[in-house]
Amino acid sequence: MNLVISAPPVTMSSREIADLLDKRHDSVKRTIERLAETSVVRFTPSVETSHEGAGSRPIEVLRVSERDSYVVVAQLSPEFTARLVDYWQEHKTQRPQIPTTAEAFAQAFTMLADAERRQKEQDVRLSLIDERIDKVETAQIVLSSRPAASESIVHVRKRIGKEYGLSVAVVDAVMRQSPYAPRPAGTVRNENANADGATYVVFWKKDVTATFDRFVGECRHSAGKLYTHPFVRGRFKLAPEMKSAI
Repeated sequence: MNLVISAPPVTMSSREIADLLDKRHDSVKRTIERLAETSVVRFTPSVETSHEGAGSRPIEVLRVSERDSYVVVAQLSPEFTARLVDYWQEHKTQRPQIPTTAEAFAQAFTMLADAERRQKEQDVRLSLIDERIDKVETAQIVLSSRPAASESIVHVRKRIGKEYGLSVAVVDAVMRQSPYAPRPAGTVRNENANADGATYVVFWKKDVTATFDRFVGECRHSAGKLYTHPFVRGRFKLAPEMKSAI
């Protein structure tokens, strides 16, 4: 019975690239990791024994394919691409067609250019998103009076405190820290003579009520009138009849 064993993929280690280019090994590793972040190359971490003679120790290396080795060399020292071609001619067990130096240069620089283009496109998309956000914030209309069925944080604290027995600190925590806090309904100009053009935020009353109905329903009884909730530090008071009604 003949046992056929597939040969493992032929790779080149970061230490071999460093030796080939007369570069520091850590510098070569950083270059490979940086290229891998933008999916230009791929690598496999491995451990090899240092070739420092007596007292040699294991060191981590990054192994790359033949194709990716050309990209790494083109990034670090393109003048050594011919030396890399010689390396592969000597080390590969099976010899498919070896690219010429010019072909290796062209392929490597094309891949690097594609990676830079993708990065620039991503930067442009993020910039457009930031610009739209800025426009929305800049274009926010300041209302001259508070809309009907809306309330300011002052009114929220007073109403919720009366209905649920919650303190101002707990109400503020829910309005500011909970992931389901209501979105502002708008910004209103304070018409008080001493306000000096100040504004305040208002919320739709129905949204505030829905938020605190949910919050109270999630509270856990601790002792007496004291309850706990993941969004609020420590224990707090809650009217027991309100909790039982939810």
